[in-house]
Amino acid sequence: MWFLSSYGPLWIMLGLRFSSHVARISLIAFGLACIAYVVFIVSRSADERPSNATLTITGDAGADVSGYLAAYLLPFLTVAEPSLTDVIAYVIFILVAGFVYVRSGLMQINPTVYLMGRRVLRATVPVRDTTKEVFVISRRELRVAAPLQAERFSDRVFIDHGATD
Repeated sequence: MWFLSSYGPLWIMLGLRFSSHVARISLIAFGLACIAYVVFIVSRSADERPSNATLTITGDAGADVSGYLAAYLLPFLTVAEPSLTDVIAYVIFILVAGFVYVRSGLMQINPTVYLMGRRVLRATVPVRDTTKEVFVISRRELRVAAPLQAERFSDRVFIDHGATD
């Protein structure tokens, strides 16, 4: 669902492009549901999901999003009344993008997070005798080397539920 939610605004744009009322309403509703999902996940209070890891901020990961946004060109390449083969091509695109998203560890890339005023930061977390690079979704301005308690969302993505500074 996190992958599909990363395209929340894309689903809405696609819905606006299609002339079929069923496709339009379905895609816009799905896009809004995807955005609501992201809002729910990143907006939970710290009391609901207590922080479970101490991380050290190492920098901003915002540049990783730029290449991902190329997929947002899809609505501008679509036709208002797609044929069956057009729809199949769109589905294949989403399946391939989803496979790459999950297998390449791109979980930190979700443009909806940025639309919510959050940012994605690089951090490290202790693992045995070494550290592992991870990503933190936060609404705060955090300095490099700052320690942080955050909820583990996936293997390499954490969510900071702390209040803004």
